[in-house]
Amino acid sequence: MTTSHRLALAAGALLLAMSAPATADIKTVARCQKKIAAAGANFAKRVIVATLKCTEEIAECQVQCEQGVFGPPCENNPPPCCDPDDPGSNAAFGECMDEADEYCAKQDLKIASYEESKQGKITAACTALAQEELCGATGNGLNFAHVNAGCLALDPEYTCTLPNLIECLGGPLQRKLLDQISGLLSPRASDAVLAGGLQSAFPDLPVTRKVKEDLPAAGKLDLWSLTGQAGDKIVVRIKTRDDTGSDQSTLQPTLAFLDAGGITAVPDTTLNSVQCSVPNACGTGCPQFERVLPFNGTYVLQVGAGSAAGCDAGGYRLIVTAPAGTALALAADDVDP
Repeated sequence: MTTSHRLALAAGALLLAMSAPATADIKTVARCQKKIAAAGANFAKRVIVATLKCTEEIAECQVQCEQGVFGPPCENNPPPCCDPDDPGSNAAFGECMDEADEYCAKQDLKIASYEESKQGKITAACTALAQEELCGATGNGLNFAHVNAGCLALDPEYTCTLPNLIECLGGPLQRKLLDQISGLLSPRASDAVLAGGLQSAFPDLPVTRKVKEDLPAAGKLDLWSLTGQAGDKIVVRIKTRDDTGSDQSTLQPTLAFLDAGGITAVPDTTLNSVQCSVPNACGTGCPQFERVLPFNGTYVLQVGAGSAAGCDAGGYRLIVTAPAGTALALAADDVDP
């Protein structure tokens, strides 16, 4: 083989090598995967702690309001009183909530710094991976194809690159799960989100909405519209109120979950009966249910006054815990069946 032939072959091999995508060795792929797992786990722990610190700070103010530390609670007293869901109801309670809001703002800044640190560590460990190793469906790389499907579901314009994958993993996908875990670990967190106006800071922490109403007679109904998206998890509860001034309710509350027409029950809804917050004169329980919405659109929550012996009319509180994007409104008041 002549020297010119050898030079031509060498040049061709060099061009082929330059045009072929770089492939990371096994150690590099493993290092990337470990860093994603370790940095992601550390980020998750720190975010959950910061979230709970914030929501517990607000919850502490709310508990003090409910226990009468700032003045008579609105639950059983006329204004002026303290409403744990309304910081403007009481000056001392409002000051406590303002301090909690400042504390939460600091936690929010910490979460942003945790995200930046996590992304930097993962980027440094994964830059050498080829596109297929990073984004493909084969077992030779990270096998993040199923994660990419989730990212595409959130953003139809998504394309798999290292920065985009890190942003999706650390952004909506991971934060959604972390907010849900925080809500599980601290049941009052959902109350705190709404009372503190924290929906933008913790978009996937469910929000608890509480509304008060009265039913004037047995057989009367209130219809509440609930608008949400398929897949939204909701928890609906009815709490009785003190109707006599002696910690007794005179209402037997009933509950039904209906479609937008307000007539047909939504299938697969299991109602449970639990002890009422204020015992009623007829000795019955209070209804509640938990479920996932089966379709996008509007539903109807039908709250009624039963006719068990000793009960006829009374006040109640409807409590709905659902994603922040859901909407609750009174559609019809004191109607006949």
